[in-house]
Amino acid sequence: MCIRDSITTVSHALRGKGQIAPATRDRVRRAAEELGYSPDPIARGLVSGRTGILGLAVGHMSDRPWASTYRPYYAAFSAGATMAAVERDYALVAIPSDPASGLWARVPMDGLIIVDPVREDPLLADCARRGMPVVTDGRPIDPGYDGVPTVESDLEQGMTEVLNHLREAGAVRAGLLSGSEPDAYTQDCERLYRDWCDATGQPPLVETPASSEDPVEAALRLLSSPERPDAVHGLNETYGQALAVAARRLGLAVPDDLMISVMRESDRSAGTADWDVPLTTLSLDARRLGAECVSTLIDMLDGKEPGDVVVPCAVLVRASTRRRG
Repeated sequence: MCIRDSITTVSHALRGKGQIAPATRDRVRRAAEELGYSPDPIARGLVSGRTGILGLAVGHMSDRPWASTYRPYYAAFSAGATMAAVERDYALVAIPSDPASGLWARVPMDGLIIVDPVREDPLLADCARRGMPVVTDGRPIDPGYDGVPTVESDLEQGMTEVLNHLREAGAVRAGLLSGSEPDAYTQDCERLYRDWCDATGQPPLVETPASSEDPVEAALRLLSSPERPDAVHGLNETYGQALAVAARRLGLAVPDDLMISVMRESDRSAGTADWDVPLTTLSLDARRLGAECVSTLIDMLDGKEPGDVVVPCAVLVRASTRRRG
């Protein structure tokens, strides 16, 4: 064995990589412990050309109402991404979503994860110009990014399942409290809802809050319309709460007069003070989505060609869609 091969064997043994006999791996590690050796990340970075740092940017962080609405999703996504990065010897840092600040360009990163890229996303465009490896949580909605790996929830499966559940539970007119956010999640959910309406022969009933509007006002409009829906799916937790508040103000009983389902970032069953009835949930596995984004990005850095990843959703039926009799 040449010196170069010996160095590689030692490196792989200490980092848990490569195909090395278990006895050899144990012998190298015992020797390192006896010598008090620990790998030097700076030296390793100089050899590999990597920093060991991955970036995480959320496309809507500058929009405070939107960020507040989806904060639980962000938190769960970040937790899953952080654990996956640490397990593969990387650090994860949150960076500004606006490249005009110049801050993100000064962070020495090997690659970047962008959550919910928006239309004409400036950070995604800047990554393309710089040749920065990038993975997105949610597909880019502008053309020209077909080569960017994406990690997405299986919204087609999830939306179909939750809307079919509302219909099977007795809904005649199922509505949608949509959003004004310029991202693929919002666009895809509304498209899938309209496709479902076409397939079931129901006219679509969609209400969208303005960007600065209290979603309760949009929920009141939807529930006060001449063709009032008897079930509504909300695209996020805030909208679910808005529907519950609006129903109470209008004297509508949940679920007898109005069934409510809502997207949440996990399968948590706890509600809030405004949720008198536990809400049926279309659960997105945000932790797994974060972990899959990290794994996909590291595979790219290792020279692999990862495909897009689709993560299943789950519908958790609770009291808000269980009508008596």
